Amino acid sequence: MKMGIPLRAAPIISALITIVRATSFDGQYIQPNLTNNAVEWWWGSAVGTPAPANVGTPGPVLQFLFYQGTEIFQAVSQFKSYLPKPTGYPILADLNHTSLPEYYIDINGFFGGKDSDFTLTVPASSGEITEGDGKAITGTWGTVGTFQTSSDLKTMRVTFNASDITGSINFISNRGSHFGCNVTDGPFFNAFAPKNRTLNEAEQVFFDELGWPVSIPGGIADVDVTINGTRLAFSGNGYHDQNFMSLALNEFISSWYFGFAEVGPYTFSYVSATPVNSSIVFNTGYLATDQAVLQNQCSINGTKTTDISLIQPKGEMEGPEGTITPSSWILSYVLDDGSEFEFELKPTGANPNLAIYQRWTGSISGGKKGEEIYEGVATFEWLNPGLNPYSPA
Repeated sequence: MKMGIPLRAAPIISALITIVRATSFDGQYIQPNLTNNAVEWWWGSAVGTPAPANVGTPGPVLQFLFYQGTEIFQAVSQFKSYLPKPTGYPILADLNHTSLPEYYIDINGFFGGKDSDFTLTVPASSGEITEGDGKAITGTWGTVGTFQTSSDLKTMRVTFNASDITGSINFISNRGSHFGCNVTDGPFFNAFAPKNRTLNEAEQVFFDELGWPVSIPGGIADVDVTINGTRLAFSGNGYHDQNFMSLALNEFISSWYFGFAEVGPYTFSYVSATPVNSSIVFNTGYLATDQAVLQNQCSINGTKTTDISLIQPKGEMEGPEGTITPSSWILSYVLDDGSEFEFELKPTGANPNLAIYQRWTGSISGGKKGEEIYEGVATFEWLNPGLNPYSPA
């Protein structure tokens, strides 16, 4: 299928970033500034259940991203049609790397029901992280927004005070914070990089320079905001993480799948990513209950048969800009002992909804194979800067 003008990756001109290791798990890890092309952001999501009259459409959703880094969407003109600002993700950085660092808050979601999506970008004059007692941090984005995590990482409060959005979100976590790959002391994936060959530049950035701490894997989020005069108030599932890296994602990532949900007793998240000009499919999967973390693994497709997670698309439906996208997904976890869990995710709405980036809200059903099936709501996305075509085959 013709996808339009293909997005090319920008030349990789990264040097290894200097880690400013935060005292707090959720603190500042790097320092985006005029001398580098680094980005760092704090992301969170609250996802509610559709009203009975709106089954089959998105429930109420609010997702935010507090961003630091080089100005985005200032690329050469042929890319602009793919990225009407904002998208809700820091991708497609200025290919000439001449922009000043900037700070803003991206906000996406649904009021609930068909055609109820909203998207805001709130610019800020600064974006600062300060650390308090223990692991507590405060993020202050000028005068338009703040977020605060408690010293035990059990609660988080986000406030907005801008012309087009005011109000707050309160998170209460029900799971412990974590890095990926069953490690407790580092946010990178480098321990799982292939050892039998030299990595290309994009692979090297992916394994050594992309950090992913998850502060709130699951829990409750209470939302009460007013967006351009319309109130959005609900209680739903909550999630919060942060990412940092030496370059914007599109410069070293071709395809990136991510999702999270709480369904029945289970909390999960996953990533499946392929760097630019690479055959590697890297997976990380987290699955937990109140009793235990069942999995927190990292792996490369084809290297093992247990302690793995896989996200597999099914079917097809019309996507944005003439593309074809999956109509559902099967997410499976195989634990180290061979136990299997399987969940089906079905989209009910997308925001953002672009050829290079779709973030879906939808339904989820599943559990441990052979046992009770649970139902709930989920968020899952396909970040596709390589414009990789989808085929159900």
